[in-house]
Amino acid sequence: MSFILKKVESTDLYPLRNKVLRNNKGIQHCKFDGDENEDTVHFAAIKNQSIIGGVSLINNNTNEVKSLKNIQLRGMAVYRNYQKNKIGSLLLKKVESYCVKNNIDCIWMNARLEALKFYLKNDYTKTKKSFNIEGIGKHYFLYKKLNEK
Repeated sequence: MSFILKKVESTDLYPLRNKVLRNNKGIQHCKFDGDENEDTVHFAAIKNQSIIGGVSLINNNTNEVKSLKNIQLRGMAVYRNYQKNKIGSLLLKKVESYCVKNNIDCIWMNARLEALKFYLKNDYTKTKKSFNIEGIGKHYFLYKKLNEK
């Protein structure tokens, strides 16, 4: 399958977020705090001029992981009919590469239960911290250290 990965605006990802992450609750539920910050970056997987997957990196520090500079991964999503084609893994590699180039040493996220296996397979570490989001489900705090020294 051929597609390209490129930076996009947060609003470009709203339809994807709405369908995959928000169960079609409406675009008004698809904006994340920090989406429009100057230092936030959004990447999309694009096939035939259509977004088929996306992810955002938001400069939102956490004290859960000891690191010099960390960033939150949010809104990772791939349309169901394109899943199992390595799109998610390639999006992760893209954000990890971006982080290394920008001296960010740790990526963290709150991952859904159904995505847990995917992140563990991509070398993210699961902590004991978990919580439930009403209407969405159980989430786990995960992280990955980059630039280990």
